[in-house]
Amino acid sequence: MSDSTYLDAGRLARLKAQLKSGSAPTPAATPTSAAAPAPVTPAEPAERRPSTGLPDLGVIFFSGLSGDGDPYDLLLDVSRFVDEAGFTAIWTPERHFTEVGGAYPNPSVLGAALAMITEKVRIRAGSVNLPLHDVLRVAEEWALVDNLSGGRVDLAVAPGWHARDFVLGPDGYEDRSQVLNRSREQLQSLWRGTAVGRTDPLGEVHDILTFPRPVQPELPVWLTTSKNPDAWRFAGENGLNVLSALINFGPAELAKRIEIYREARAGAGFDPDSGTVSLMLHTYVGVDTQEAVERVRPALVQYLSGFVSQHATSGQSESQDKSQTLQNLGDDRDEFLEMVFQRYVSSSSLIGDVDRARTTLEDFSAMGVNEIACLVDFGLSKDDVMKSLTRLSSLIRKEA
Repeated sequence: MSDSTYLDAGRLARLKAQLKSGSAPTPAATPTSAAAPAPVTPAEPAERRPSTGLPDLGVIFFSGLSGDGDPYDLLLDVSRFVDEAGFTAIWTPERHFTEVGGAYPNPSVLGAALAMITEKVRIRAGSVNLPLHDVLRVAEEWALVDNLSGGRVDLAVAPGWHARDFVLGPDGYEDRSQVLNRSREQLQSLWRGTAVGRTDPLGEVHDILTFPRPVQPELPVWLTTSKNPDAWRFAGENGLNVLSALINFGPAELAKRIEIYREARAGAGFDPDSGTVSLMLHTYVGVDTQEAVERVRPALVQYLSGFVSQHATSGQSESQDKSQTLQNLGDDRDEFLEMVFQRYVSSSSLIGDVDRARTTLEDFSAMGVNEIACLVDFGLSKDDVMKSLTRLSSLIRKEA
Protein backbone atom coordinates (compact mmCIF):
# COMPACT_ATOMS: atom_id res chain seq x y z
CA MET A 1 0.00 0.00 0.00
CA SER A 2 1.48 3.37 -1.01
CA ASP A 3 1.76 6.35 1.31
CA SER A 4 -0.90 8.17 -0.70
CA THR A 5 -3.62 5.68 0.24
CA TYR A 6 -3.82 6.60 3.91
CA LEU A 7 -3.09 9.47 6.27
CA ASP A 8 -1.07 8.72 9.39
CA ALA A 9 -0.72 11.03 12.38
CA GLY A 10 2.51 12.47 11.03
CA ARG A 11 0.96 13.49 7.73
CA LEU A 12 -2.04 15.04 9.47
CA ALA A 13 0.34 17.05 11.64
CA ARG A 14 2.18 18.25 8.54
CA LEU A 15 -1.09 19.26 6.88
CA LYS A 16 -2.09 21.16 9.99
CA ALA A 17 1.28 22.94 9.97
CA GLN A 18 0.79 23.82 6.29
CA LEU A 19 -2.66 25.15 7.06
CA LYS A 20 -1.30 27.35 9.84
CA SER A 21 1.38 28.72 7.52
CA GLY A 22 -1.09 29.37 4.71
CA SER A 23 0.36 26.83 2.28
CA ALA A 24 -2.16 24.04 2.62
CA PRO A 25 -4.40 23.31 -0.38
CA THR A 26 -8.07 24.10 -0.27
CA PRO A 27 -9.63 20.66 0.11
CA ALA A 28 -12.56 18.96 -1.49
CA ALA A 29 -15.05 19.76 1.22
CA THR A 30 -17.99 17.96 2.77
CA PRO A 31 -20.42 19.19 5.43
CA THR A 32 -18.73 19.44 8.77
CA SER A 33 -19.65 17.23 11.70
CA ALA A 34 -22.80 17.81 13.67
CA ALA A 35 -20.85 19.12 16.63
CA ALA A 36 -21.19 22.85 17.21
CA PRO A 37 -18.47 24.69 15.27
CA ALA A 38 -15.92 26.78 17.06
CA PRO A 39 -16.30 30.53 16.61
CA VAL A 40 -14.17 32.01 13.88
CA THR A 41 -11.44 34.26 15.20
CA PRO A 42 -9.53 36.81 13.14
CA ALA A 43 -6.13 35.75 11.83
CA GLU A 44 -3.00 37.55 12.87
CA PRO A 45 -2.78 40.66 10.69
CA ALA A 46 0.08 41.00 8.26
CA GLU A 47 2.59 43.78 8.86
CA ARG A 48 0.98 46.93 7.52
CA ARG A 49 2.19 49.78 5.44
CA PRO A 50 0.70 53.13 6.33
CA SER A 51 -3.04 52.98 5.66
CA THR A 52 -4.09 54.08 2.20
CA GLY A 53 -7.81 53.92 2.90
CA LEU A 54 -10.12 51.37 1.37
CA PRO A 55 -9.71 49.69 -2.01
CA ASP A 56 -12.30 50.00 -4.75
CA LEU A 57 -15.04 47.39 -4.76
CA GLY A 58 -16.25 45.32 -7.68
CA VAL A 59 -18.19 42.08 -8.00
CA ILE A 60 -17.10 38.90 -9.72
CA PHE A 61 -19.14 35.91 -10.85
CA PHE A 62 -17.46 32.54 -10.95
CA SER A 63 -19.57 29.52 -10.09
CA GLY A 64 -22.98 30.12 -11.64
CA LEU A 65 -24.63 28.89 -8.46
CA SER A 66 -27.33 30.74 -6.61
CA GLY A 67 -29.73 29.68 -3.93
CA ASP A 68 -32.62 30.76 -6.17
CA GLY A 69 -31.39 28.54 -8.99
CA ASP A 70 -31.19 31.20 -11.74
CA PRO A 71 -27.65 32.54 -12.19
CA TYR A 72 -28.66 35.09 -14.81
CA ASP A 73 -31.38 36.60 -12.65
CA LEU A 74 -28.77 37.04 -9.92
CA LEU A 75 -26.21 38.43 -12.37
CA LEU A 76 -28.57 41.03 -13.83
CA ASP A 77 -30.03 42.21 -10.54
CA VAL A 78 -26.62 42.47 -8.88
CA SER A 79 -25.28 44.35 -11.91
CA ARG A 80 -28.08 46.91 -11.80
CA PHE A 81 -27.51 47.41 -8.09
CA VAL A 82 -23.73 47.84 -8.19
CA ASP A 83 -23.98 50.24 -11.13
CA GLU A 84 -26.13 52.55 -9.05
CA ALA A 85 -24.28 51.98 -5.76
CA GLY A 86 -20.88 53.13 -7.02
CA PHE A 87 -19.02 49.83 -7.37
CA THR A 88 -16.10 49.90 -9.80
CA ALA A 89 -16.51 46.82 -11.96
CA ILE A 90 -18.42 43.65 -12.84
CA TRP A 91 -16.21 40.68 -13.72
CA THR A 92 -17.55 37.66 -15.61
CA PRO A 93 -15.43 34.53 -16.22
CA GLU A 94 -14.85 32.05 -18.99
CA ARG A 95 -15.73 28.55 -17.81
CA HIS A 96 -16.27 25.46 -19.98
CA PHE A 97 -17.75 21.97 -19.79
CA THR A 98 -18.50 21.84 -16.08
CA GLU A 99 -21.76 22.21 -14.21
CA VAL A 100 -20.13 24.43 -11.59
CA GLY A 101 -19.33 27.55 -13.59
CA GLY A 102 -20.99 26.32 -16.74
CA ALA A 103 -23.35 29.29 -16.78
CA TYR A 104 -20.45 31.45 -17.96
CA PRO A 105 -18.93 30.07 -21.18
CA ASN A 106 -18.39 33.45 -22.85
CA PRO A 107 -17.73 36.72 -20.97
CA SER A 108 -18.16 38.87 -24.08
CA VAL A 109 -21.76 37.67 -24.51
CA LEU A 110 -22.51 38.49 -20.89
CA GLY A 111 -20.62 41.76 -21.25
CA ALA A 112 -22.89 42.80 -24.12
CA ALA A 113 -25.95 42.13 -21.97
CA LEU A 114 -24.48 44.09 -19.05
CA ALA A 115 -23.65 47.01 -21.34
CA MET A 116 -27.37 47.38 -22.02
CA ILE A 117 -28.49 47.57 -18.38
CA THR A 118 -25.66 49.60 -16.80
CA GLU A 119 -24.28 53.09 -17.31
CA LYS A 120 -21.17 53.63 -15.17
CA VAL A 121 -19.62 50.40 -13.91
CA ARG A 122 -16.65 48.89 -15.77
CA ILE A 123 -17.40 45.66 -17.67
CA ARG A 124 -14.57 43.19 -17.31
CA ALA A 125 -13.65 39.70 -18.40
CA GLY A 126 -12.25 37.75 -15.53
CA SER A 127 -10.77 36.11 -17.57
CA VAL A 128 -10.46 35.42 -21.31
CA ASN A 129 -8.42 32.23 -21.80
CA LEU A 130 -6.62 33.48 -24.89
CA PRO A 131 -4.96 30.19 -26.02
CA LEU A 132 -8.44 28.77 -26.64
CA HIS A 133 -9.38 31.45 -29.19
CA ASP A 134 -8.42 33.19 -32.39
CA VAL A 135 -7.30 36.61 -31.22
CA LEU A 136 -9.12 38.25 -34.15
CA ARG A 137 -12.44 37.05 -32.75
CA VAL A 138 -11.55 38.26 -29.26
CA ALA A 139 -10.73 41.71 -30.65
CA GLU A 140 -13.99 41.86 -32.63
CA GLU A 141 -16.22 40.73 -29.79
CA TRP A 142 -14.80 42.99 -27.13
CA ALA A 143 -14.63 46.03 -29.41
CA LEU A 144 -18.35 45.52 -29.95
CA VAL A 145 -18.93 45.45 -26.18
CA ASP A 146 -16.76 48.55 -25.86
CA ASN A 147 -19.06 50.33 -28.30
CA LEU A 148 -22.23 49.11 -26.61
CA SER A 149 -20.94 50.25 -23.22
CA GLY A 150 -19.54 53.59 -24.34
CA GLY A 151 -15.92 52.58 -23.63
CA ARG A 152 -16.24 50.67 -20.35
CA VAL A 153 -14.42 47.43 -21.26
CA ASP A 154 -11.41 45.96 -19.43
CA LEU A 155 -9.97 42.47 -19.96
CA ALA A 156 -8.14 40.06 -17.73
CA VAL A 157 -6.38 37.38 -19.75
CA ALA A 158 -5.25 33.93 -18.68
CA PRO A 159 -3.52 30.89 -20.21
CA GLY A 160 -6.29 28.46 -19.27
CA TRP A 161 -5.58 25.57 -16.94
CA HIS A 162 -8.04 22.68 -17.32
CA ALA A 163 -6.84 20.23 -19.99
CA ARG A 164 -10.42 19.40 -20.95
CA ASP A 165 -11.06 23.02 -21.98
CA PHE A 166 -8.44 22.66 -24.70
CA VAL A 167 -10.68 20.48 -26.80
CA LEU A 168 -11.49 23.95 -28.17
CA GLY A 169 -7.85 24.41 -29.22
CA PRO A 170 -5.67 21.36 -28.53
CA ASP A 171 -2.56 22.83 -30.14
CA GLY A 172 -2.40 25.64 -27.61
CA TYR A 173 -2.15 23.52 -24.48
CA GLU A 174 1.53 22.65 -24.11
CA ASP A 175 2.77 26.18 -24.80
CA ARG A 176 -0.23 28.01 -23.35
CA SER A 177 1.82 30.59 -21.44
CA GLN A 178 3.76 31.57 -24.56
CA VAL A 179 0.58 31.55 -26.65
CA LEU A 180 -1.07 33.80 -24.07
CA ASN A 181 1.66 36.40 -24.31
CA ARG A 182 1.75 36.40 -28.12
CA SER A 183 -2.02 36.66 -28.33
CA ARG A 184 -2.16 39.38 -25.69
CA GLU A 185 0.33 41.50 -27.64
CA GLN A 186 -1.62 40.98 -30.87
CA LEU A 187 -4.88 41.85 -29.12
CA GLN A 188 -3.50 45.12 -27.82
CA SER A 189 -2.06 45.96 -31.26
CA LEU A 190 -5.35 45.22 -33.01
CA TRP A 191 -7.14 47.37 -30.46
CA ARG A 192 -4.82 50.29 -31.28
CA GLY A 193 -5.50 49.87 -35.01
CA THR A 194 -2.48 47.88 -36.17
CA ALA A 195 -3.34 45.24 -38.77
CA VAL A 196 -2.02 41.68 -38.51
CA GLY A 197 -1.06 39.49 -41.46
CA ARG A 198 -3.16 36.38 -42.10
CA THR A 199 -3.20 33.91 -44.99
CA ASP A 200 -6.49 32.82 -46.55
CA PRO A 201 -7.24 29.31 -47.92
CA LEU A 202 -6.04 30.37 -51.40
CA GLY A 203 -2.64 31.34 -50.08
CA GLU A 204 -3.15 35.09 -50.31
CA VAL A 205 -1.81 37.16 -47.40
CA HIS A 206 -4.10 39.87 -46.03
CA ASP A 207 -3.49 42.70 -43.59
CA ILE A 208 -6.43 42.24 -41.24
CA LEU A 209 -7.87 45.07 -39.17
CA THR A 210 -10.83 44.18 -36.97
CA PHE A 211 -14.15 46.00 -36.84
CA PRO A 212 -15.96 47.65 -35.20
CA ARG A 213 -13.24 49.92 -33.98
CA PRO A 214 -13.33 50.28 -30.17
CA VAL A 215 -14.19 53.44 -28.29
CA GLN A 216 -11.11 53.30 -26.05
CA PRO A 217 -7.79 53.90 -27.83
CA GLU A 218 -6.02 51.52 -25.41
CA LEU A 219 -7.37 48.29 -23.97
CA PRO A 220 -6.82 48.04 -20.19
CA VAL A 221 -5.42 44.54 -19.51
CA TRP A 222 -5.04 42.44 -16.36
CA LEU A 223 -3.00 39.25 -16.10
CA THR A 224 -4.74 36.57 -14.05
CA THR A 225 -2.38 34.77 -11.69
CA SER A 226 -2.25 33.51 -8.13
CA LYS A 227 0.85 32.11 -6.45
CA ASN A 228 3.50 32.15 -9.20
CA PRO A 229 5.94 34.98 -8.41
CA ASP A 230 7.34 34.92 -11.95
CA ALA A 231 3.91 35.78 -13.32
CA TRP A 232 3.66 38.75 -10.93
CA ARG A 233 7.11 39.88 -12.07
CA PHE A 234 6.13 39.48 -15.74
CA ALA A 235 2.99 41.55 -15.22
CA GLY A 236 5.01 44.32 -13.62
CA GLU A 237 7.68 44.32 -16.31
CA ASN A 238 5.04 44.54 -19.05
CA GLY A 239 2.90 47.22 -17.46
CA LEU A 240 -0.10 44.94 -16.90
CA ASN A 241 -2.58 44.99 -14.05
CA VAL A 242 -3.11 41.81 -11.98
CA LEU A 243 -6.21 39.82 -11.06
CA SER A 244 -5.48 37.33 -8.29
CA ALA A 245 -7.11 35.03 -5.74
CA LEU A 246 -5.83 33.42 -2.55
CA ILE A 247 -5.49 29.90 -3.99
CA ASN A 248 -2.97 27.78 -2.06
CA PHE A 249 -1.35 30.84 -0.49
CA GLY A 250 -2.26 33.38 2.14
CA PRO A 251 -2.21 37.15 2.74
CA ALA A 252 1.42 37.27 3.87
CA GLU A 253 2.55 35.63 0.63
CA LEU A 254 0.26 37.92 -1.34
CA ALA A 255 2.01 40.94 0.17
CA LYS A 256 5.38 39.57 -0.99
CA ARG A 257 4.09 39.08 -4.52
CA ILE A 258 2.72 42.60 -4.65
CA GLU A 259 6.19 43.84 -3.66
CA ILE A 260 7.67 41.81 -6.53
CA TYR A 261 5.10 43.35 -8.87
CA ARG A 262 5.72 46.94 -7.79
CA GLU A 263 9.50 46.51 -7.97
CA ALA A 264 9.22 44.99 -11.45
CA ARG A 265 7.12 47.91 -12.64
CA ALA A 266 9.68 50.37 -11.32
CA GLY A 267 12.55 48.44 -12.91
CA ALA A 268 10.82 48.52 -16.29
CA GLY A 269 10.24 52.28 -16.13
CA PHE A 270 6.57 52.21 -15.11
CA ASP A 271 5.12 54.11 -12.18
CA PRO A 272 5.23 51.37 -9.50
CA ASP A 273 2.04 52.63 -7.85
CA SER A 274 -0.07 53.00 -11.00
CA GLY A 275 -0.69 49.31 -11.72
CA THR A 276 -3.93 47.88 -10.35
CA VAL A 277 -3.94 44.77 -8.18
CA SER A 278 -7.45 43.27 -8.02
CA LEU A 279 -8.11 40.49 -5.52
CA MET A 280 -11.04 38.08 -5.64
CA LEU A 281 -12.59 37.34 -2.24
CA HIS A 282 -15.69 35.35 -1.29
CA THR A 283 -17.98 38.00 0.15
CA TYR A 284 -20.91 38.08 2.52
CA VAL A 285 -21.53 41.00 4.89
CA GLY A 286 -24.06 40.12 7.57
CA VAL A 287 -25.62 41.82 10.56
CA ASP A 288 -22.88 40.39 12.80
CA THR A 289 -19.80 38.30 12.14
CA GLN A 290 -20.88 34.99 13.63
CA GLU A 291 -24.24 35.19 11.86
CA ALA A 292 -22.40 35.81 8.60
CA VAL A 293 -20.06 32.85 9.14
CA GLU A 294 -22.89 30.44 9.86
CA ARG A 295 -24.96 31.79 6.97
CA VAL A 296 -22.19 31.04 4.44
CA ARG A 297 -21.00 27.74 5.94
CA PRO A 298 -23.16 25.26 3.94
CA ALA A 299 -22.83 27.13 0.66
CA LEU A 300 -19.11 27.79 0.97
CA VAL A 301 -18.29 24.20 1.91
CA GLN A 302 -20.23 22.91 -1.09
CA TYR A 303 -18.60 25.50 -3.34
CA LEU A 304 -15.10 24.51 -2.25
CA SER A 305 -15.93 20.87 -2.86
CA GLY A 306 -16.90 21.52 -6.47
CA PHE A 307 -13.95 23.82 -7.08
CA VAL A 308 -11.37 21.33 -5.83
CA SER A 309 -12.99 18.51 -7.78
CA GLN A 310 -12.18 20.49 -10.92
CA HIS A 311 -8.58 20.86 -9.79
CA ALA A 312 -8.38 17.10 -9.28
CA THR A 313 -9.27 16.51 -12.94
CA SER A 314 -7.43 19.49 -14.42
CA GLY A 315 -4.46 17.54 -15.72
CA GLN A 316 -2.15 19.31 -13.27
CA SER A 317 -0.27 16.67 -11.27
CA GLU A 318 0.17 18.92 -8.23
CA SER A 319 -3.58 19.48 -7.97
CA GLN A 320 -4.27 15.78 -8.37
CA ASP A 321 -1.75 14.82 -5.68
CA LYS A 322 -3.17 17.32 -3.18
CA SER A 323 -6.74 16.25 -3.82
CA GLN A 324 -5.77 12.59 -3.43
CA THR A 325 -4.13 13.31 -0.09
CA LEU A 326 -7.19 15.20 1.13
CA GLN A 327 -9.53 12.43 0.02
CA ASN A 328 -7.69 10.01 2.30
CA LEU A 329 -7.96 11.92 5.55
CA GLY A 330 -10.39 9.31 6.83
CA ASP A 331 -11.65 9.96 10.35
CA ASP A 332 -9.62 13.18 10.53
CA ARG A 333 -11.36 14.70 7.50
CA ASP A 334 -14.04 16.65 9.40
CA GLU A 335 -11.49 18.10 11.79
CA PHE A 336 -9.24 19.18 8.97
CA LEU A 337 -12.09 20.66 6.93
CA GLU A 338 -13.24 22.69 9.92
CA MET A 339 -9.71 24.04 10.30
CA VAL A 340 -9.62 24.99 6.63
CA PHE A 341 -13.01 26.66 6.80
CA GLN A 342 -12.01 28.63 9.90
CA ARG A 343 -8.78 29.82 8.35
CA TYR A 344 -10.37 30.65 5.01
CA VAL A 345 -13.14 32.72 6.57
CA SER A 346 -10.82 34.51 8.99
CA SER A 347 -7.99 35.46 6.63
CA SER A 348 -8.91 34.90 2.98
CA SER A 349 -12.45 36.20 2.56
CA LEU A 350 -14.67 39.22 3.06
CA ILE A 351 -17.11 37.52 5.42
CA GLY A 352 -18.35 39.21 8.60
CA ASP A 353 -20.17 42.33 9.66
CA VAL A 354 -19.55 45.82 8.29
CA ASP A 355 -16.88 46.68 10.85
CA ARG A 356 -14.97 43.51 10.12
CA ALA A 357 -15.32 44.11 6.39
CA ARG A 358 -13.83 47.57 6.84
CA THR A 359 -10.87 46.17 8.79
CA THR A 360 -10.28 43.45 6.17
CA LEU A 361 -10.36 46.00 3.37
CA GLU A 362 -7.91 48.25 5.23
CA ASP A 363 -5.54 45.29 5.73
CA PHE A 364 -5.51 44.41 2.04
CA SER A 365 -5.20 48.04 1.03
CA ALA A 366 -2.14 48.34 3.27
CA MET A 367 -0.60 45.40 1.38
CA GLY A 368 -1.07 47.23 -1.92
CA VAL A 369 -4.37 45.77 -3.14
CA ASN A 370 -6.25 48.41 -5.14
CA GLU A 371 -9.54 46.65 -5.69
CA ILE A 372 -11.52 43.77 -4.20
CA ALA A 373 -13.53 41.68 -6.65
CA CYS A 374 -16.32 40.39 -4.41
CA LEU A 375 -17.27 36.84 -5.37
CA VAL A 376 -20.98 36.62 -4.62
CA ASP A 377 -22.38 33.62 -6.54
CA PHE A 378 -21.21 30.72 -4.38
CA GLY A 379 -24.63 29.42 -3.39
CA LEU A 380 -26.34 32.04 -1.25
CA SER A 381 -29.87 33.13 -2.10
CA LYS A 382 -30.33 36.26 -4.17
CA ASP A 383 -31.95 37.93 -1.18
CA ASP A 384 -28.86 37.23 0.95
CA VAL A 385 -26.54 38.49 -1.77
CA MET A 386 -28.45 41.73 -2.27
CA LYS A 387 -28.65 42.44 1.46
CA SER A 388 -24.93 41.76 1.79
CA LEU A 389 -24.05 44.14 -1.05
CA THR A 390 -26.32 46.82 0.41
CA ARG A 391 -24.42 46.63 3.72
CA LEU A 392 -21.07 46.57 1.92
CA SER A 393 -21.98 49.59 -0.23
CA SER A 394 -21.90 51.76 2.88
CA LEU A 395 -18.09 51.50 2.72
CA ILE A 396 -17.73 52.75 -0.83
CA ARG A 397 -15.86 56.03 -1.09
CA LYS A 398 -18.27 58.81 -1.94
CA GLU A 399 -17.41 61.41 -4.55
CA ALA A 400 -16.27 64.67 -3.01
